[in-house]
Amino acid sequence: ARAEAYQQYVNRRDREDQRQPSISGQLTVEDSIKLTLVHNKMLQRTMEEREAARGARVGANSAYLPNVGVTGQYRRLDEVSSFEIEGQELQLGDVDNYSVGLTVTQPIYAGGAISAQVRASRLLSLYADQTVRAATQDVVYAAQAAYYNLLLSQHLVEIAEDDVRSATVHLQTVEKRRAGGVVSDFDVLRAQVELSNYEADRIRARNAINISRANLIKTMGISQDSDFVLSDEFVFTPVPISMDEAIEAAFTNRPDLYSQEVQIRRQREQLQIARSRYLPTVSGYFTNTWAKPDPKSFASPTIEWGDTWEAGLQGSWPIFDGFQREGAIIQEKARLRQAELGLVDLEETALNELTQTLLSMRNAEEFVQSQQMNFKRATEGLRLAEVGYEQGINTQVELIDARAALTTARVNYYRAIHQHVEAKLAVRRAMGTIVGSQIVESTDGNGQTQTDTDAGATQQ
Repeated sequence: ARAEAYQQYVNRRDREDQRQPSISGQLTVEDSIKLTLVHNKMLQRTMEEREAARGARVGANSAYLPNVGVTGQYRRLDEVSSFEIEGQELQLGDVDNYSVGLTVTQPIYAGGAISAQVRASRLLSLYADQTVRAATQDVVYAAQAAYYNLLLSQHLVEIAEDDVRSATVHLQTVEKRRAGGVVSDFDVLRAQVELSNYEADRIRARNAINISRANLIKTMGISQDSDFVLSDEFVFTPVPISMDEAIEAAFTNRPDLYSQEVQIRRQREQLQIARSRYLPTVSGYFTNTWAKPDPKSFASPTIEWGDTWEAGLQGSWPIFDGFQREGAIIQEKARLRQAELGLVDLEETALNELTQTLLSMRNAEEFVQSQQMNFKRATEGLRLAEVGYEQGINTQVELIDARAALTTARVNYYRAIHQHVEAKLAVRRAMGTIVGSQIVESTDGNGQTQTDTDAGATQQ
């Protein structure tokens, strides 16, 4: 049974892989967002909430319409009563009885429950819209975060490969100098250890880039066989956003606040429905019955089809139900209060998120500025160490330390840029404005900002 289950999984996976698109070429952040909006499975699943809400609206609106039903019956009697009049026998009915009935019921008044249900269903549609908006913002954030994580991993691989190349060249130089009797075996051994350490860092960096690439592909919902190259880059661009501007944007854009507002209004309608149980209900009805024997004839020598109809108004007014209505009202009032408190809590949560994200963005800006200068210093320090080593002024240990310092400075610089990008994304997500915003960062290999070029991915 487990083997069969595994085979079913393989078949499902193969079918899913065939349906997934495969892309090639250069991939921008905008491309990754577009692919995510079209192919992300989580977003597709959330989109079905709209259809479910539409079904609820159709069902609620039908409460205004009449209910029409048809019934049919056949009944066989063991014996039919009869009597004689002037020598003629008359039967009271027939052994075989047929009837077909049509019933139409039109609600007229239900204490406001019908209109409240319709309004609640419309609010459910709005709630579904906000659910989709929230999911859209989540996947857009996830796509951009995955893109920049992969971009950071690529830079870390480049740094690791540069270190391996430099360490290899240095090892070759040391071996030549040992052959000339200038340095000892210890210097060669030290250079070999340095090269091995950098090779280990390169292996870890390559593993990390594979994980980041798989995560981006999963987020975009495309095939794992896709062959693309990231075309956007990092750039450090401070964003001047005040706390007041961020709060105003959050209060007018965050989908979770809208959803809670809608939930409060839906709960008010549920309270109205509960209160309507104290009021009477009135409806009109019409029935038409076709039967054999004729329902209008009490006794007839011939059995024939006939019909009869009836129309009128009917109403009911519950007087006492053991406090069930009062209990329902108490429950709905409590849920309404919960929804109102939930909105206050969400607003406080939004303020807390904005405070944290803005502080993180400010800290990231300071971190980038500090690492820019450190990057330049480490680059110059390695240059001086290499010149000093060639002239015999600096030792091999000093050269190795200078190279390690530059590696650390480069890694910290790119991590600082990446941290700043993520902080800006978090701020826009906290404000509810990440959809429609585009943050494209770009630097060259020396830590200088450059203008990025637009490039697109082609879908196969």
